[in-house]
Amino acid sequence: MSDDASYLVIGGTGVIGHFVTRRLIDEGHRPVVVTLSGNTRLIDDVIDRVDVETCDVVDGAALRLIVAERGITHIAHLGAYLREDDPARSARVNVEGMTNVLEAARVNGVKRVVFTSTKGVYGPVKGVHGHPEYRPLTEDLPCAPARIYASFKLACEYLGRVYREQHGIEFVALRFASTIGPAKTQRHGQTSVHSKLIENAMLGVPSRFEKGGDALTDVIYNDDAAHGIFCALVAPAPVGPVYNIGSGYGLTLGQFAEAVRETYPDAKAEIGPGTQYLHPATTGHCVMDISRARADLGFAPRYDERTMVPAYAAMMARQGIEPIAT
Repeated sequence: MSDDASYLVIGGTGVIGHFVTRRLIDEGHRPVVVTLSGNTRLIDDVIDRVDVETCDVVDGAALRLIVAERGITHIAHLGAYLREDDPARSARVNVEGMTNVLEAARVNGVKRVVFTSTKGVYGPVKGVHGHPEYRPLTEDLPCAPARIYASFKLACEYLGRVYREQHGIEFVALRFASTIGPAKTQRHGQTSVHSKLIENAMLGVPSRFEKGGDALTDVIYNDDAAHGIFCALVAPAPVGPVYNIGSGYGLTLGQFAEAVRETYPDAKAEIGPGTQYLHPATTGHCVMDISRARADLGFAPRYDERTMVPAYAAMMARQGIEPIAT
């Protein structure tokens, strides 16, 4: 890592972003963190070691000014808008926001932009890559997103490719497996069944799922997701513009529940059969092939389902976050 590098983390106070911010601090940097809400609770324990800017990515002029004044050389862009019921706002934040990030990078000579994408760009996982075989997904597979959010993520990937080819920006997109981390339930609602298993266990509340017990899903702890972003920021010369970031293997909900019981022996979970437990109209249950990220970025997961559970609880305690029963 270059000693004169200056890092901007857009969304650096979020459920994955705060881990990126912490990692850069641990590596001896003082990152600049962009937040829309101004809510810094997840990094309050390290707030004296960062510079915080309040900015909306749809405000291109403000973003360009931050990049220029702070002398930014590397950008990690985690900003996003997830709501499927507001496609116009989603388009502005996700696509226009990505364009503003890339323009800020181009105008100010930023060396590298790392963008957080999603496995959702692959679309419904079928055939040999779905149940029951779960052959790992590679980055070369065709993409056919079935949801608005994933469609915009794919559009952003292609925008980044254009800026890479036309303007020489080292653009890297990371497609994440299912992510697990503290504050996901508190900030995004019941979008993580794995958080449900952990936080209910912390509270002594049984977890119940009517279906989904047969599904196999690649899950990654948010600190490992942040590790993937960090690797992409500092790797000498990433070859491909797109990389899968995950654990590289699949787990059922039952297997994850067993891992939770290693930390919380009295945890109880009832899980019904079937291969879908979140979105009935589509399925994203899959295993990610992470061999390209291993080879090009030096990425390797550092947590498994057993070690991520106590780490999850420890980070909640550090941030003063109370578990929620769901």
